Amino acid sequence: MRDEVVRVAEAGVDAFSLDVMDGHFVSRLTFGDYLVARVREWTRLPIEVHLMVEAPERWVLPMCDAGADMVVFHLEAAADPLEVIERVRAERRLAGVALRHDTPVAALPDRLLEAADLVNLVAVPLGYGGSASATDTFQRIEELRARIDAAGWATAIEVDGGVKPATASRYAEAGADMLTVGTGIYHAPSAEEAVRTLHETTRGPRDERARSRLERFLAVPSALSVGDRARRERLDRLRERLDVPRRVWDPLRSSPRMGARGTGARPGGETGDTRHS
Repeated sequence: MRDEVVRVAEAGVDAFSLDVMDGHFVSRLTFGDYLVARVREWTRLPIEVHLMVEAPERWVLPMCDAGADMVVFHLEAAADPLEVIERVRAERRLAGVALRHDTPVAALPDRLLEAADLVNLVAVPLGYGGSASATDTFQRIEELRARIDAAGWATAIEVDGGVKPATASRYAEAGADMLTVGTGIYHAPSAEEAVRTLHETTRGPRDERARSRLERFLAVPSALSVGDRARRERLDRLRERLDVPRRVWDPLRSSPRMGARGTGARPGGETGDTRHS
């Protein structure tokens, strides 16, 4: 896993997106906060944690402690989406809300759309990478972009699923700010060439606006330092609960071991690249 994180970071991605699946909200099971914490040690790039889980409010604190810069949860899984956003903000992180590929954009109430830093439009069935985007994906992007722009909000749009380097420009033209690419990078003959294509084909005024909306997320090195005593104590309890020896992971002393610049990638059960158009 570390080799893949390093390889793709060196290819020039901008951020990493980690898909956390609980085996309930979606049928697949991936990983939890421990792996997020390990990825945090391996890269200075921003980390988005995409929670495909029931009761996402229970996952916010562990993921923030593990090093997430942005926590994205599903509208369909949250009893009170605004409360989840407030919990993320209380940890001084960015908050995003995701929609399944078959959930109408109109299901997002205005107050939630305005409150979120980002909306993730999932374009494929949850949990299965490599699928083609749903046929109405571009229409959904355009609908959401028009709604956000008309209201004057700064909410960014992410598209997750089915994005390939050769088609990235279409998503950007429709109004997406951030493109999460998995197999399009990890299965490419050259990760460097794939990332280069993603950047070159989406460059221009749209990219500048997108990066402006995502400025806080794109900061490198990412994440706030673990400076407050309560968070440091929680991290140490996490290490002890997971029975991880200090020589393997000491959350009170660990620091990123590598730096890179680029588009983003999603290691883990679903790996993908978070690229800004």
